[in-house]
Amino acid sequence: MPPAARTPKSKRRLLIALAIGGLLVTSFPFLVVGGLLAQTNWKQWQHCRGYTQFNPTLWNDPKLSTEPTYVRLCMVDDLLAKYLLLGRPQAGVVELLGPPHPQNGFADYDMVYVLGPERSFISIDYEWLVIKLDGAGHVSDAAIATD
Repeated sequence: MPPAARTPKSKRRLLIALAIGGLLVTSFPFLVVGGLLAQTNWKQWQHCRGYTQFNPTLWNDPKLSTEPTYVRLCMVDDLLAKYLLLGRPQAGVVELLGPPHPQNGFADYDMVYVLGPERSFISIDYEWLVIKLDGAGHVSDAAIATD
């Protein structure tokens, strides 16, 4: 049908089709990124299932502390939220978490524990539990850092 002979009904259909097509084209990248993020979160949830509550025995298990399980990475949030590290003496931290990892670029901290690969969409760094001690040897700061 020539353009001059289009009816108002066909013009409306064309506008609706263009609007829907434009919406699909502009939303496609967001759907792809959202799907990838959902998949990453699903894998993280599956990976940590059963290991999210802090457990000193599992934390110190060498098989579970390294790839591919990384239970420390799954447990660290619960550790920081429920176990009072601030004010705890260094010996108490070692008793709870085991010996610290040798210093690895965290000169401002006295104790570091490797957790595992960074929890992000593109994981290129590692996460660490870093602990600072005061002059009396008690924990004055505990945080998660990336290298």
